Amino acid sequence: MNKKILTLLVSLVILGSSCSDFLGVDEKNPNNASAVAPRLLLPAALKNVANTMNLPRRFEFVYLWHGLWSISSGYSQYRLLNSDYQNAFNEMYTYGQNLTEIEKAATDPKDCYYLASAMILKAYIMQNLVDVWGDVPYSEAFRTNDGILKPKYDKQKDIYEDVVLKLDAAIKLIQNAPATANTIAATSDIMYGGNMALWAKFANTIKLRMLVHQSGMSGRDTYIKNAIATTASVGYLQAGESALVNPGYLQSSGQMNPFYETYYKADGTSQSDGITYHNAGRDICDFLNATADPRIGHYFMATASGAFAGNYLGQAAPPLTAANTSKLGYLAGNKGYMIGTFDKSAPLLTDFESLFVQAEATERGFITGSTGKALYNAAMTQSFLYNGLTSAAATTFLATDKPTVNYDLASNKITLIITQKWVSLNGVAPVEIWTDYRRTGIPNNLHFSDDVNKQNATPPVRLLYPQREIDYNNDNVVAVGAINAFTSKIFWQNR
Repeated sequence: MNKKILTLLVSLVILGSSCSDFLGVDEKNPNNASAVAPRLLLPAALKNVANTMNLPRRFEFVYLWHGLWSISSGYSQYRLLNSDYQNAFNEMYTYGQNLTEIEKAATDPKDCYYLASAMILKAYIMQNLVDVWGDVPYSEAFRTNDGILKPKYDKQKDIYEDVVLKLDAAIKLIQNAPATANTIAATSDIMYGGNMALWAKFANTIKLRMLVHQSGMSGRDTYIKNAIATTASVGYLQAGESALVNPGYLQSSGQMNPFYETYYKADGTSQSDGITYHNAGRDICDFLNATADPRIGHYFMATASGAFAGNYLGQAAPPLTAANTSKLGYLAGNKGYMIGTFDKSAPLLTDFESLFVQAEATERGFITGSTGKALYNAAMTQSFLYNGLTSAAATTFLATDKPTVNYDLASNKITLIITQKWVSLNGVAPVEIWTDYRRTGIPNNLHFSDDVNKQNATPPVRLLYPQREIDYNNDNVVAVGAINAFTSKIFWQNR
């Protein structure tokens, strides 16, 4: 196997081009599905967004840099270039265009549920695009039918604020739906089965997450509290209300859960560069071992000696051998393990992430109605259940005498919440793990890359614009200004 070389490109190199390309974010798609009914477009959009957010290779750098995973000893390191991770950017804009077609088709007031769901899912896409790339096309994006083939880049803070308003508008559409509104069948809504009350909560949870992201910004508290107040009555995703997508995954190539299929084939054998590629990270193994957290055996597989152990990214002194390093957790028939099974639902936003966000918002004084402790304990319980453990096991674990687990013993509740959220989102939500670290610096004892050739001591704060954008939308990329992956912070990062 050829070894990969760690190359970190710190500055954006701008290349000019006048070429055009089929299906770029800035190009017109001649196969645009504007005539397709919303009921047919929605399930495809949900499936595709879930696919991008759940393919490990789309955002694996987060797991690697933040102590959760490592690369097996058969490979060297890891690179971060303009050409890396551009698939996620391109895919999200393609899916956003499909959602725009739903919005255009849902002109009848009776189709308000389809319109609202498309608006909410597009808001989810835009939030993630901003959190990863900062300034991105927004006001002129998804307008190829208007002749806009090279959309301008909007300011990230402006996008965030407008997305919050779009979420408010979508929630209002659901709340004010006429009695004659067309319900969304379960075959079209492969996430909530047409339950629009849960869609409203999903929208409000995305909104809360976006507002909490801005909690470290000076002078932002009043804006956050006022924005929360406008939809406070809607509530947020609670236990058992995760946004999970399942189009009816089948045990067939190309039709399985995307996370599972990265590692295993339909016949149960390992994919090439699958389970042999990613190993456990040392930071999380050390943390889970120290707290005797029973989730460790579900995140990772024990070695032949029965231990759970991992490597640092780039560890060279020396790394553990393959036989002594834990692999990602998998047990056939148990959907709670990290890799799960071929038909495991793909998460967009889990109930435990929602509860962790609510716990932090409560501790910061943004929301009321429950205590931070109750929300934190509920988040931990749902994480245990998601990973195939019991609520009784969670209760026992939460009563431990360790301040890194027990809410009452923790000296800093925010640190406790975000650290356990880091653990719980392992293999589930990499962008949120990365965002939490960038805005808070928690966990504060990660070992990042140990590679002697690394060009920066800490993880990137954003990704570089994709090479395709540089090639095909160069003038608008240049207008953003010089970008450095390690210093060009997303607007909410105030440290």
